[in-house]
Amino acid sequence: MKTFKLYSLCVLEGKEGSIKQRAIPLKDGLIINMENEDRTWHIDAVTDSTHKPYFEKVKEEEGHLLVDAIITSKNNHPATMVTKVITITELSDGISVLLEAKLVLQKDEVIEDVIEDLVAEGLSGEELVSEFKERKNNLAAHSEKTLEEVYASLQQSGQYQLR
Repeated sequence: MKTFKLYSLCVLEGKEGSIKQRAIPLKDGLIINMENEDRTWHIDAVTDSTHKPYFEKVKEEEGHLLVDAIITSKNNHPATMVTKVITITELSDGISVLLEAKLVLQKDEVIEDVIEDLVAEGLSGEELVSEFKERKNNLAAHSEKTLEEVYASLQQSGQYQLR
């Protein structure tokens, strides 16, 4: 097992054909790579009690959440994971939400989308290389197109009940 600091957590919700981001403000959090054959991760997010009804509803409906988790530092690329709520624990100053997660989108896939976008824009040669370096260095989140494709793919698979 490997444990990391959870820097930020954002729920990605499909609304009206696009992806809306719902930031979950964290008081604290950890993310654990279980390093098992199922490639399971656990996310423990400590947040304000105002989010309890939202997570309770997802758990009650046995639904899944698509999330972007940023690990360790704000400068890291987000890891997109499909999750389910395992437990919600009341704390003296908020709640702890334990999510079981599977990684669905990695940094390399996002970089591939950047290259595809640049080629589609007609860039080539030095202009392509220069613009790729710029976008790669400034890549703070996934492109809307990438997230919409992942969300649609997960919904069509029938394995997940995304909220």
